[in-house]
Amino acid sequence: MAGSPGKQSLWGRFWQMLITWTVYFLFRPKIIYANKTLKKRLKGLPCVYVANHTHHFDGAFCGAVLWRYKPWVLVKRSWYEKKRTGKFIAWCRTVPISLDEPDGEWFEISERIVKNGGSLMIFPEGGLSRDGRLGEFKPGAALISAKTGVPIVPCAVYGTYSSVFGMRQKILIGEPIESRCPEDMRHSKYARQLIEKSRGEVWQLYGSLLRRFGDCGTYLPEETAGFNSK
Repeated sequence: MAGSPGKQSLWGRFWQMLITWTVYFLFRPKIIYANKTLKKRLKGLPCVYVANHTHHFDGAFCGAVLWRYKPWVLVKRSWYEKKRTGKFIAWCRTVPISLDEPDGEWFEISERIVKNGGSLMIFPEGGLSRDGRLGEFKPGAALISAKTGVPIVPCAVYGTYSSVFGMRQKILIGEPIESRCPEDMRHSKYARQLIEKSRGEVWQLYGSLLRRFGDCGTYLPEETAGFNSK
């Protein structure tokens, strides 16, 4: 991540804008809000966006379509080490995170971002869903929410990233989940409850998209069997 937490260089802002234009040209995103008032309500609201994760493009896509809210996207540290893409990723609003070893730095940076009025975009599965199922949500996103009191905003990403003339990539943004950790409860315990609720909300949002647009084949039929696609 270039610069101080919550701040981005002029060159970084230019590159971020270029990525946003590219995403809109290639994937023609359709942004849907569970409530029409959300578009304005989320403006300037520090929060933690969470979503399902099925493609490497998810980070760039979500960062682009949520441009109004300028979220900082958590990205695996290994991506920063790639010769062609690492520097560009560092210029964008991203926070590196290591999943292979203990890493508290990402949490400290993320906590400072939301305390300074910024927002985060986190994929709590910690990696791509490769088996056609929605994975377990790790509690890191909810722990930030529990400690800072900012809400979690569940999102469902839907589509196959068919470029230009294919299916439009879609994202459904749900109602914020308020975070009020009881005084007599540890943040870690509350975070586990909060992340499970968030996972359920993300899945229900995905089901809503599936019923509206049909099955795009991202998840196994038995995984989505509970949703009526008609």
